[in-house]
Amino acid sequence: MRLTASLSLVACLAVGLPLRAALADPPRDFTAEVKALSAVVACTGAPPAGVDAAVVAGHCKATADIVNAWRTKWRDKAVPFFTGIHKNAHPAAVVYPFGGGDLLNALAVYPSATEYTTLSLEGMGDPRTLDALSGAGKRDVLATQLQRLRKTYEMNLGWAWNTTVQLSLDSGETGQGLPGILALALVAIDANGYELVEARYWHPTARGDVQYLTQRDVDAWDAAGRKSGKKITNAVQQGAFNDIELVFRKKGDPSAPAKTFRHLTGDLSDGGIKADGSSLAYLEQRKEVAAITKAASYHLWKDAFSKVRGYLLSHMKVMLSDDTGIPPRHAKAAGFTQEVWGTYTGTFFNWAPQDTARELVELFKGNKREMPYKFGYYDNRNRSVLLVTRK
Repeated sequence: MRLTASLSLVACLAVGLPLRAALADPPRDFTAEVKALSAVVACTGAPPAGVDAAVVAGHCKATADIVNAWRTKWRDKAVPFFTGIHKNAHPAAVVYPFGGGDLLNALAVYPSATEYTTLSLEGMGDPRTLDALSGAGKRDVLATQLQRLRKTYEMNLGWAWNTTVQLSLDSGETGQGLPGILALALVAIDANGYELVEARYWHPTARGDVQYLTQRDVDAWDAAGRKSGKKITNAVQQGAFNDIELVFRKKGDPSAPAKTFRHLTGDLSDGGIKADGSSLAYLEQRKEVAAITKAASYHLWKDAFSKVRGYLLSHMKVMLSDDTGIPPRHAKAAGFTQEVWGTYTGTFFNWAPQDTARELVELFKGNKREMPYKFGYYDNRNRSVLLVTRK
């Protein structure tokens, strides 16, 4: 794992502080805090001292029911289906634009990959806020926040899709409490048979290098929050704690190869990339990737997202998506072929660009392969579809 020196850019950019050198500052290790959070929200161990164990036990029993239903009704059937389609003949790095931290589906679609990157507008959140739920008198607040998290779990493990905006609202509603998007990533790791090894926060440099958060950055962020008097919550775009790196491996096997998950917060529109190109620069360092997207608001259909679409067409070898993937005209022009599963007669949302919708209707005509699993947006008759774009 490559460690880079930090210039305290994360905190400075987030709160408008002047840049100052932080030569050779080591990365701030958040493994202990994220493991403690995981024990509470994903039930991966005993809750830390001060957190009501009875409340957590009730949460874990209900969470186990949700996860077990997801495994038996979807994952155990869908993973062999997806693997049979790409036969693990794909790059080790996975890129998931507009993914909202959806490690759950990234692991299901490409279980043999070693690096997963999700990108969206929403940040991961600060794991240290678990401290505010510890101690006497916090039982009811903790129970309420865990109940809200379970509603998020039910939607993301039981529905075909959910919006990242809603995920951020779910996190934001808990105030300074439990970060919902990060909680889902921790549930994804555990539910797929892995255990957390390391956790850090980071930010891409202008060149796309990984720049880790340091203690100096954390102190600057905290001080700026105290000075402004504003409550720093786990809602959308929370500066220093936007981007996370989680390293994990197969449970109970210290010799198992490590996998790395990074979530990157950024605006992937052409205008957003023009204003801050660090997200695209980070992606450009991944020369060959496997891709996934679903429930992506049809962004890849639009001219306003041509840069991220161009990156995918230049670097991906295969993409599995719902209908919000690469439009046929762009795929064909770049030398890709497209295969489809399911029946498709139009978009689920009528605000989607209908010229592209007509291309897809034509592509799906005559298809006999069924799509037996929920995956992203339905078509206009509530049917699941799959679009496989590959070279």
